[in-house]
Amino acid sequence: MGRPISRRTLLGAGLAAAVSAPFVSACSAIRPGGAEADAIRFSSYGDPTKLKIRGSLADTYMKLNPDAKIAFEGTATAGYWDKLATQMAGGNAPDVINIDSPRMAQYGRAGALQALDGYVPGTVQSDQFDQSLLVQGQVDGKQLGLPVATATNGIGYDQTVLEEIGLKAPDGTWTWDDYADYATEVHDASKGKYFGAEDPSGDPAFLELFVRSRGEQLYSGATDFGFSRDTLQDWFAYWSKLRAAGGCVTAEIAAQAEYGDWPNSPLVTKKAPLGRISTPNLSGGFQSLTDDVVQITLVPRASKSGDYPHYPAASSYLSLNARSAKADEAAKFLNWFVNSKEAALTLRLISGPPASTAGREALAGSGDLTPDEKKVLDFTEMALTKSTPAPGTAPAANTAVADLLLKASQDIAFERASAAKAIDTFLADGKKALASS
Repeated sequence: MGRPISRRTLLGAGLAAAVSAPFVSACSAIRPGGAEADAIRFSSYGDPTKLKIRGSLADTYMKLNPDAKIAFEGTATAGYWDKLATQMAGGNAPDVINIDSPRMAQYGRAGALQALDGYVPGTVQSDQFDQSLLVQGQVDGKQLGLPVATATNGIGYDQTVLEEIGLKAPDGTWTWDDYADYATEVHDASKGKYFGAEDPSGDPAFLELFVRSRGEQLYSGATDFGFSRDTLQDWFAYWSKLRAAGGCVTAEIAAQAEYGDWPNSPLVTKKAPLGRISTPNLSGGFQSLTDDVVQITLVPRASKSGDYPHYPAASSYLSLNARSAKADEAAKFLNWFVNSKEAALTLRLISGPPASTAGREALAGSGDLTPDEKKVLDFTEMALTKSTPAPGTAPAANTAVADLLLKASQDIAFERASAAKAIDTFLADGKKALASS
């Protein structure tokens, strides 16, 4: 059975969420309670639309495999992680678990997830995935999850606004200096009507791109940062300079919209036409909220001859419960979900482009892509050719570090603390969180 799994451990490092009632999608898959004892339980999280689509795949799998029985358990994101931690600690967690990258290390090191290595290459096929996606699903050298969909960071821009003020759209060949110049030019060309860009100084995903462009990493292993104090100082100085020149939004505007709050994002509210976009969010998170045309291009790099800092990430993974009594059958379902053309054509881009090459090819050849879907798929394929190797699995304290970075950025932007003091506090508290995770 392995060592006991503590609910407190799984909810640590800032990962606890408010408890809410589960949402079970309206599909005919077998449900817990009314399920037969040999049903494979499959849990996932998200909004009702995503859960309905994912749940429908349980039905599809059972139609293709009449002897299989799948019980789909869909939960709203807000309550999913608390519920899963409780199930894990109680020994009644689902067999197949939808899990995200920030929690992979935490669940893996708690002994909650089963290594898939013994199923590869027989039951489970991993050869259709970019190596970067596989690495991020590994903990201590073991493959604990396979990716469902892929996400790539880029720079989103409002093409309509840029055309309005007479600026040529960026082509993705820019450096960080070019990005700053372009953002400032937006403000100047619009005569102050628009700021140039969002202020992502508190966004760890954008900081990671900055440090990677300098040949550093966000983390060094699971217990320390992988970048220098000088790099962090340059990061905050970069955005402070842009803020003063109108090249990024004010502190007040930035505080109203953290990444993920799409309706209040500067790009959607037309405060600024530039900002980070992760490919799964281009359509649903941005384009669906504005009548302007939103495009995406590559993130800046340190020099024209330097490597691009982006890499493909997984929007989420499927993993096996380490205590599953039906692991062999569960592994078959997991493999079908992440690898089959049927699944790819059903999921489409609800969480980003399919992670498997075969899935993306099936979707690209379907003949019914929307313009936004084609835009995302085309960018994804192009970005993959220019990506650099991904880091390993994010540390368990990743979420806590994100909170600390946001506080440091706001303390600097609102002048509540000097940059030097905010940086010292962030590094000290961040290292403490990493060391104790």
